[in-house]
Amino acid sequence: MVNTGNYCRCFGVWAGVSAKLNSLIVSNLKAPPIYKVIVAQLAITGFISIISLMFSGTTMAFSALLGGLISALPNSYFALHAFRYQGARNAEKIVKSFIRGELGKIIITVALFALSFALISSLHEIALILGFIVAHFVGVVMSGFINSRPFSNRSESSKKSL
Repeated sequence: MVNTGNYCRCFGVWAGVSAKLNSLIVSNLKAPPIYKVIVAQLAITGFISIISLMFSGTTMAFSALLGGLISALPNSYFALHAFRYQGARNAEKIVKSFIRGELGKIIITVALFALSFALISSLHEIALILGFIVAHFVGVVMSGFINSRPFSNRSESSKKSL
């Protein structure tokens, strides 16, 4: 039995805390609000497209918009798959869904780039790639700002009251 602080790893419960509180802690685990990353990517994509439209014309704006969407759409596919399951009993499903989501994200990204280059004749390649890079960068930065606490506010307040 390995005891680190108040958490007992062998049983997966908080030592010295009632079973009622342990069930509250485990049942209130929630997925991170990953939708904020997708919304931020779509917002920056729209912003870049509008700025490009104002200063460079429709081809550049469309290419930047397409690049940002090539980043945001596969990320939303990943988010749907990665956070589908929760809890220790679903550990195998969680791992499989993360792998499925990441592989799907890569395949969708490659396919969207290939379709863009093959089907769109008036494409500004640099704007497309820059739109993708900026949207991807915003997604990475926003991932760092997501609240990483796995418990909801209700469980935090219930720990204080018990």
